[in-house]
Amino acid sequence: GRHDEALEVLGPALDRYETSTRLHATLGVVLCNRGNLEEACEALETALMLDPADEVVLANLALVYEKLRDFERALELYDAALEHGGAADWILPRRASVLCELGEAEAARRTLLRYVSIQPDDASQWLLLGVLFGHDGQFDKAQRCFRRAEKLAPELPGLRMNWALTAIRAGDLAAARRQLERLRERAPDSARVCLLEAMLFEESGQTQAAEDQYVHAIERCTREDASTQTQVFELAMDFYSRHERVEPCRELLRRAYLANACTVELCEAYREATGRYVPRATWYSLTIEADYRPGLLEVHPFDPDLPRNGEPVRRFQRNVQVVATDHDHAVELAMDFAREMGEKNVRFCAFLNEEPIEDTYTGIYEVEREAVVLHCSRARSS
Repeated sequence: GRHDEALEVLGPALDRYETSTRLHATLGVVLCNRGNLEEACEALETALMLDPADEVVLANLALVYEKLRDFERALELYDAALEHGGAADWILPRRASVLCELGEAEAARRTLLRYVSIQPDDASQWLLLGVLFGHDGQFDKAQRCFRRAEKLAPELPGLRMNWALTAIRAGDLAAARRQLERLRERAPDSARVCLLEAMLFEESGQTQAAEDQYVHAIERCTREDASTQTQVFELAMDFYSRHERVEPCRELLRRAYLANACTVELCEAYREATGRYVPRATWYSLTIEADYRPGLLEVHPFDPDLPRNGEPVRRFQRNVQVVATDHDHAVELAMDFAREMGEKNVRFCAFLNEEPIEDTYTGIYEVEREAVVLHCSRARSS
């Protein structure tokens, strides 16, 4: 593809101009776009070493660290990019996203308020700001943000769903039903219609009717985009977990895994239903490897030694995060989980990170959406 062509051009250029900040930065961007995040990080770190005040390098390196889920380093770099005159209209939304990942909702709201003061016509960020105010219980402010988003883009994806969810949290079921009807008018067959009906049924004490709608939502979401599937799986898992329905939880986890949608939120609800409570444990991030199969969200590492027509893939590696009592328990959890999900010839590769955690349940914490696929030569050498 074009990325490979760009890499072939950049190689000789870098051999000739080893100290070119722009060439190293361009290499980093190409590698990032290709999915080679570790190599992209290395190239951009080199560019930053050559010019520590380059705001474009700082911003692009921050994005790579964000994709690598090193959110603290990403935040540090986004802030440095802003200090050196980086484009605030691009950096501020990314900074807000990182702050959300770090659990710093108030700082994320402040960042978005700053952003919409300079970009007042960005409906998507008004929507996100409304969601953040809603999560904090500031429902009046949330409503104002949703109305602003509606004025700018009444057909904005996610507007009706998030507006309704916030109204349910506020106890305003009439407002939630109004948004449900507007969503139904726009997309009558959407899984999100079933989700809202399920939540409204549960709020009114009709548990069986709510479960029926969750079942319909799960069936419908297979025909929809990844974000809709993820939201359906998360909310359905939360419902089944709260009602201690272990078998539906297990089946839903299998569906989510095949859809590359084992998020933190989904796995947390699953652990609460199936895991073991411990006052103290450790969060581990580790890599496992297994036989290649269709259905993975694939990342193909650049390998200049492979022929241009490529070689067939044989294995894949994936990041799995678990909550466990020690290293052995972490490996056991990750390996058993992968086998239960149908993976073949599973092996443990390496630990990536770990942090203490308290008052939690053991089990799967998250599964990275993307999988690095290994071609014949790499698979043989692993």
